[in-house]
Amino acid sequence: MPTVTVTGEKLKRSLKDTSTAVTVIRDMDKGGENSVYDSVAATPNATHNGAGIINIRGVEGTGPGTGYNTLVSGSRPRVSTTVDGMSESWNGQRYVDVSPWDVEQVEVLRGPQSTTQGRNTLAGAIVVNTKDPSFDWEGALRAGYENKAGKSTLAGMVSGPITDELAFRVAAEGLSGHSYISYPGSTPWDPSELKHSSARGKLLWKPSALPGFSAKLTVAHRKNKGEYLNYVDGNYFDYANSRKWIKARYQDSFNNTVSTDLQYQLNDAWSAQLLLGHADNVSAFVDSSDFRMRLDEKSNTAEARLNYAPQSGRLSGVMGVYYYDRDQDMDAQTSVAAKDKLKTQAIYGEATLVLNDKWSLNLGSRVERERQRRNTTLQPGLAGQKQAAYDIAETLFLPKAGLSYKYSPDTTLGFSVRKGYNAGGSGLDNSDQYYTYDKEEVTAYEASSRSSLLDQRLDLNANAFFNQYTGYQAILGSRFTNIPKGESYGLELEAKARVTPRLTLSAGLGLLDTKVTASDAANPGIQGNQFNYAPHLTVNLGFKQRLDHGLFVGGSLNRVGRYYSDISNSPSGAAGDYTVANLNAGYESARWTVRGYVNNLSNQGVLYSQVNVRGNYLVGVIGAPRTVGLSVDYRFY
Repeated sequence: MPTVTVTGEKLKRSLKDTSTAVTVIRDMDKGGENSVYDSVAATPNATHNGAGIINIRGVEGTGPGTGYNTLVSGSRPRVSTTVDGMSESWNGQRYVDVSPWDVEQVEVLRGPQSTTQGRNTLAGAIVVNTKDPSFDWEGALRAGYENKAGKSTLAGMVSGPITDELAFRVAAEGLSGHSYISYPGSTPWDPSELKHSSARGKLLWKPSALPGFSAKLTVAHRKNKGEYLNYVDGNYFDYANSRKWIKARYQDSFNNTVSTDLQYQLNDAWSAQLLLGHADNVSAFVDSSDFRMRLDEKSNTAEARLNYAPQSGRLSGVMGVYYYDRDQDMDAQTSVAAKDKLKTQAIYGEATLVLNDKWSLNLGSRVERERQRRNTTLQPGLAGQKQAAYDIAETLFLPKAGLSYKYSPDTTLGFSVRKGYNAGGSGLDNSDQYYTYDKEEVTAYEASSRSSLLDQRLDLNANAFFNQYTGYQAILGSRFTNIPKGESYGLELEAKARVTPRLTLSAGLGLLDTKVTASDAANPGIQGNQFNYAPHLTVNLGFKQRLDHGLFVGGSLNRVGRYYSDISNSPSGAAGDYTVANLNAGYESARWTVRGYVNNLSNQGVLYSQVNVRGNYLVGVIGAPRTVGLSVDYRFY
């Protein structure tokens, strides 16, 4: 198997040398998936979330709130997503998607990543690295079509040298069509319409006068219009929303980012990196009653780090400083308005000391200072408006420690302890009463095994974990509540085998148990409950077979056990319990790839979550039915 490098811990390590539970996904842009999140959800102990961020190890990736609850409280996600080092915006829903087109690698890090990734990583992190400019000419075009509601895709990429020292890369994609959900009745616009577009440009400068130095400029734009919620009612798998209880919505959202990444290899041991970035994000929608919401967000990121990685020697490590500020301005007409300012500063470091030829010690920590100021107004401009102001600053120490043992040249064992957190906040409940809630924290214990066997034709990775939570955030009634104590434990196994030069098999298994171990006096009934989005079992299987004359066939299977959509474990909130199989086949030559695929081969009904609305009416969030598609790629240069 080729060596896989992990970047999400700010140190470039091979997967074999990484004790963190991480799944690395490459070749995502082969057609058949429209979102990075479709692939990352098919990993051990991960599940889809109706609001768009995956759940990891039974911890809701969106944080405790979605939609309106997030807008009035400013609550945070528990799984961060970064694209080329820039954090994705979160406003209660994933409005703007991340396309797999021209993506180099995606890393799914499971468990708290607060020491190196920082904010919003209590459950884990998704790290997306897109392809960089090349000094050799390359280019590609794609056309694709899916039968469900006539969804079509056009994409292109070109990269090459401008001079001997300067290279560029431009990638763009457009998707149009309709959702797999129908909306009976009439509206001023088509609720099922989908229009997604993205464009990204990069410049890479490697001056010959300064060997080891590189400067990379990245400018990206993404825009999503149309349907995004995937709510249904009645018989869910009629794939229809009657709009009786959940209004149809049409979004018009975009994300613009610009960043500069400077790297300098000072000598054989030391290297430095500086990332500077700015993001401008707008999330907006109108519903079928002509209610409108718009949230404008601007953020700035700066991170500098120094890496020490000698070719030989007992010590290696990284140290860095981080700065982030964000301004939000939300306007939902006469319903709610909010202004939010967030500033985060951090210093962090991690070092690995080789004790002898078998044992290594890993130590790390992060000191993070965060201040959030938020002003929320209900019914702005109307008589009886309610206001809530929140201003809090907190400094946190987030340590990490681990040991690794080289059991054999092929197998490394490890054990680590780390701490994670997610910030608290304030809100207004359904009675318009102001309240606050505290931060949530986790102490995570993890054992790992990494093996590369049979002349590196078989990779076996395993992680066993035990997490203790304090102040775990959840929604009970119409308020965010801190649950005093909870715990989770489980096991994750991943295997990848090159059975023959033409056949590759992969498998993943996730076992999980979660429990509320202590509740407060106001909510005694939840003690002993499972966390929401916490199936006991997930299974992932896959294969790729190359045949003669450029033909190939591949497939995957994803099994997710039953779970609850809420921490109360309401029978009406039961979801999951689905198995989805995908199949693809095609032809590939030096210039052409033609791929046909069937997603959800058995037309399995996929229920991600359901909730009881107004006490007596169920609505659900569902996955796509059987979908047949075709993509054609042409590579030039």
